[in-house]
Amino acid sequence: MSDYYDDKLQRSGDSMRIVAWCIGAIVFIAVLACLHGCRSQKIIERTDTHDSASYERTESIVYVPVTVTVEIPAQTAERETRDSTSHLETMFAQSDASIHWVDGVPYLHHSLANKPQQLQKTEMVPVKHVRLRYFRTICRTKYVYKHIEKQLSLYQRAVLNIGPWIILSLIIYIIYLRSRLRRQG
Repeated sequence: MSDYYDDKLQRSGDSMRIVAWCIGAIVFIAVLACLHGCRSQKIIERTDTHDSASYERTESIVYVPVTVTVEIPAQTAERETRDSTSHLETMFAQSDASIHWVDGVPYLHHSLANKPQQLQKTEMVPVKHVRLRYFRTICRTKYVYKHIEKQLSLYQRAVLNIGPWIILSLIIYIIYLRSRLRRQG
């Protein structure tokens, strides 16, 4: 008779092990589902910047003082007339006049001579300035990884709130079953 009970007890112990393994697998799958469903999403954000090339042209006229040098050539001229004597002198020339007697007739001898020199004068000369500024632009693509926290569904919030208690109770139940099987075995 004890064989009968030993057989029955052994079969019930095997079935208890199967139940414990099934519960363990269910708990493992539930933990994986919780961890997967609650993670934040990761997206890639692409930013394109397009640049171009252009130029700016600026024209301006600036008056610059320039010193101009003019050379005055040396010149001489003479003339005789019947008149009085004189002497004239300026910056550029000098003149002498004198009376000469030729055959008892008085003649005025007049000489005019330019002084050899250079004349300097300042003139305002227009100068045209053209300024070109070039602008070059570049095309760039930038990728940024962003984490977006998603809104949890009602089921996910329930799993997060109640799930740890269910897992804890299953662990306690499995420990209880193993201790019971050890006492019986």
